[in-house]
Amino acid sequence: MRTALKIAVLALSPMLAASAAWANGVVTQRKAGGLVFTKTDTISIASEDLYISRDEIRVSYVYQSKSPKTQNVTISFPMPDIPLDDGPDTEDAFMNDKIPDARNYMNFKVSVDGRAVESRMVERALFNGKDNTARLKKDGVPLLATGKDRQEQLAKVSKSAKDALVKDEILSFSESNGFYMTNWSYQVLFEWEQPFKPGPTKVDVSYRPIYGDGADFGEYFETGEGVKKYCADPAFRAALKKRRASLDPAWIGYVVKTAKFWNGPIGKFRLVVDKGKPNNLTAFCPANSKKISDTQFEWTATNFVPSKDIDVVIFSASSEEQ
Repeated sequence: MRTALKIAVLALSPMLAASAAWANGVVTQRKAGGLVFTKTDTISIASEDLYISRDEIRVSYVYQSKSPKTQNVTISFPMPDIPLDDGPDTEDAFMNDKIPDARNYMNFKVSVDGRAVESRMVERALFNGKDNTARLKKDGVPLLATGKDRQEQLAKVSKSAKDALVKDEILSFSESNGFYMTNWSYQVLFEWEQPFKPGPTKVDVSYRPIYGDGADFGEYFETGEGVKKYCADPAFRAALKKRRASLDPAWIGYVVKTAKFWNGPIGKFRLVVDKGKPNNLTAFCPANSKKISDTQFEWTATNFVPSKDIDVVIFSASSEEQ
């Protein structure tokens, strides 16, 4: 007999979207992160190997099941929700010609014990903390209505349905040009069934981070708040102050606190941050990481119990400077 468990991968919902604000600017983070489910005493994380760069996040888990029986698991990976307002987040997520399917806007991939896993794609429309997916589907409204095709897509929806959505502010309508704007956020969850046999199971996940808009960071690394959050040392701060006019920031967050839902600490934890090019700048905690190449930094721990999530900032030089 198999034991059934339900797993979810923690990512940001509209209420949990992490943002930090300070005097001269605002930065928005959209985090995704570790596999979690209701507290279990039978499955632990033997090791977690995490790689973070501007272009990709890769994480390799080895889970260890102490149960004498196979546990049948439903795993879900909710990607961060993205507003469809044609702002920077929308453009970064859906206007990227390197992504073959806009619905998989983070190019999420998963394999278990070296074999690619086919997962179900579940689309959601979120507005003001509520799931409006069923309503929009009932009205024939495409959940991913954005960009140049939005007006053509919405033209197929009845006027009465659109009027009701405008009344509830889920849609906006411009009298001046007759255009509709979508006010909800779009989210996709990937789900698959996975048996956890007794002993080790290796799960590999990769996806493209979405770091949103945070160019106007003001004096964040001068006031102390950014210094503490990113363990920004004097050398980093001096280099940033000197070159900031020619640098573009990427604010990348990774949810690691979800490890507390597994049995015990993470046996072996390894973090590698890759800044991309030698003349790029990066800062992240913990402060005692070691440089292992011209672009990579490593931090390791044993019996690791994370007390906070991982926040990384990578400043890339402009094309003129490179």
